[in-house]
Amino acid sequence: MTPKKHLQLLVYSFVTWLSFYLIGLPEYYQQWYLWAKLAILPLVTAIYFPVTRYTLEKYWSNGRHIMNACWLAFYLTLPLFIYNYLLLALYKDLGIQFVVPYWYLTFFYFLFWIQFPYIGWRMERENKLNHS
Repeated sequence: MTPKKHLQLLVYSFVTWLSFYLIGLPEYYQQWYLWAKLAILPLVTAIYFPVTRYTLEKYWSNGRHIMNACWLAFYLTLPLFIYNYLLLALYKDLGIQFVVPYWYLTFFYFLFWIQFPYIGWRMERENKLNHS
């Protein structure tokens, strides 16, 4: 992957994080009722199926969808964790324990490593079926 692609994905991850942060203001979803947090998890998960597919098609043209999906998972988990760590653990002085009250953020750190490669696998399988 080129340095330009890495930079694009880093910017993509920051814009993604900032969007989620702004939507969750003033307390980064802590003010939301539990039922609302629980409802948003499957909604965001569902939204990321077409978004991931679109991103994999837009950012890469090499057909290596599983590998590219892993890069996408990396950039939408590790940098987002770092941004959350800087905001919540350091700035708000919650320490690493922020992962417990902000469990709905933590959920996606793991989910994307399952969801994105699965989408990439499906795309590769579709390509093989279409070219057979």
